[in-house]
Amino acid sequence: MLILAMAEDSHEDALRVRLLLDRFLNENAIEACLRTFENGQELVDGYSEDIDLVLLDIDMPVMDGLSAARAIRHLDSTVSICFMTNYSQLAPEGYSVDAMGFLIKPISYRSLQQVLRKAIERNTRRRTQLIPIKQAKQTVFVDANEICYVETERKKTVIHTIRGPIFCSEPMKTIEEKLRKYAFFRIHNAFLVNLARIQTITATDAVVDDRMLPISKHRKLEFLAALTDYIGKTI
Repeated sequence: MLILAMAEDSHEDALRVRLLLDRFLNENAIEACLRTFENGQELVDGYSEDIDLVLLDIDMPVMDGLSAARAIRHLDSTVSICFMTNYSQLAPEGYSVDAMGFLIKPISYRSLQQVLRKAIERNTRRRTQLIPIKQAKQTVFVDANEICYVETERKKTVIHTIRGPIFCSEPMKTIEEKLRKYAFFRIHNAFLVNLARIQTITATDAVVDDRMLPISKHRKLEFLAALTDYIGKTI
């Protein structure tokens, strides 16, 4: 479930966001909960770490949106924050609190849709995604976010994570299927990489976790397209 928090002192603007949000949820078959507050102070006082996206009006009584965002950043360094404003020139202040964007009033469905999709993508990476991996007669659970790449080595599958390698008894194809809904791409018969962990790409290789991994010639164009799409969703 997607959990949103909105601080907006205008009942008319708040209603508009709610109607647009309902449309998005219905069109995409997504469950969500919207918590509403009338000013930034109420939001900060009622903040909880299960929130996935914060929508903040900038001009509010008691505590404005920028002040609320700064307070929230002390509570949660990774939650997605998006400002709602009549003034696009306030963008620099928003970047100081790592805002993901601005919604210019009157908010359009298209602009809110883009913000929601980006927030969902960020949330997927933010939350732990446990994947069951078989090791002989036992099953271990690995966080997909911590996987750098998967390698086939001498007919064995090795999952390289930020905590070290994990040897598993399942073939690469099975692991690839388990990771299909996450940001992974098979750049070579022997390598499946986490797009979020790519450090550099060259004409022939991808650098992941400080290791040069070869990119198959016949997979390169599709890989670059997938990487470009991934980056576009996360910036």
